[in-house]
Amino acid sequence: MITEINHNPIASSVSSDKYRDKGLTGLCNLGNTCYINSCMQILSHCYELNAILDNINLKLDEKTLLLYEWRQLKDLMWKSNCIISPNRFIGAIQYIAKKKQRELFTGYAQNDLPEFLIFLFDCFHESIERKVDINILGTPKSNIDELAKKCYAMIKNTHSNSYSEILQLFFGIHVSLIVSNNIENNIYSIVPESFSIINLPIPRANTNSSNKTYTIYDCFDLYTAYELLENENAWYNDNTKKKESVKKSIKFWSLPNILIVDFKRFDNHNRKLNNIIETPLTRLDLSKYVLGYNNKNYIYELFGICNHSGGSQGGHYTSYVKNANQKWYCFNDTSVTEINENTLISAKAYCYCYRKLV
Repeated sequence: MITEINHNPIASSVSSDKYRDKGLTGLCNLGNTCYINSCMQILSHCYELNAILDNINLKLDEKTLLLYEWRQLKDLMWKSNCIISPNRFIGAIQYIAKKKQRELFTGYAQNDLPEFLIFLFDCFHESIERKVDINILGTPKSNIDELAKKCYAMIKNTHSNSYSEILQLFFGIHVSLIVSNNIENNIYSIVPESFSIINLPIPRANTNSSNKTYTIYDCFDLYTAYELLENENAWYNDNTKKKESVKKSIKFWSLPNILIVDFKRFDNHNRKLNNIIETPLTRLDLSKYVLGYNNKNYIYELFGICNHSGGSQGGHYTSYVKNANQKWYCFNDTSVTEINENTLISAKAYCYCYRKLV
């Protein structure tokens, strides 16, 4: 068995005294910034991230600016239940985006929420990244050990010079598998990669199924299903120097402590899919999709939903968030209202945010 890379698990720091009935703060919309506001409300209730920020010393410079301003804003959001104008944080986003040549986030145009989250995670990670020693111990004795070795080697090559707690919290590892198109399913290629957000497809039984209800398990089944590559899409085998019909799929070696999934709500013609995607609120079991060690320990609870109303060229974002008082609230820019959990799941749901339980 390959020894798991040593790290200290990030424990949830939900404290009734610190968080209960607090954090119910509205954020001003500064001009199409509702997608940012929705993200911030979700992240401010990510207590694991708060614990990281409360225990690091940030030296303010260009590299740490965005994380520094987020920590300042987060602290204000939890100081009292009020309305805040996030001017400084928005300004920091625009400044860093310009430096990174991410033109999407340099102005006040509405943007894709998951893409913004990825940008944010990358900036947060770079703010506190550092070199670490990563040792891969043991000799492979099984196929799962061989896969582990590939995954850990990827981590070592990619992150030994740039590790942070952000990786541990928000990033997992998926594996691209290519296998033979026969009963033996011989493995031709295994390529592990890290990821932060899973972009789940919505099943389409037929062209008239845009209002059918599916479960999140249906979406994960479709995401991890084998895709046949044949004819003009056949895979080139470097060993045989020939194109071959193969099956390709995505599996997971590990999933993150904070799991974020978004849905492909728009088809190739930019038509919105209004399917309701049902999900368990308290015990989402994703164990069957994980290949790695301890793959039974992937049980999640829902703590946030980002909603989108409108079309592909515009619309409005809101968020539903579960507070430490175990009540759900709707955050709609400056408006904060309590909602019944029976009304959470709707066709507007664009992202689901989960916290790992075990």
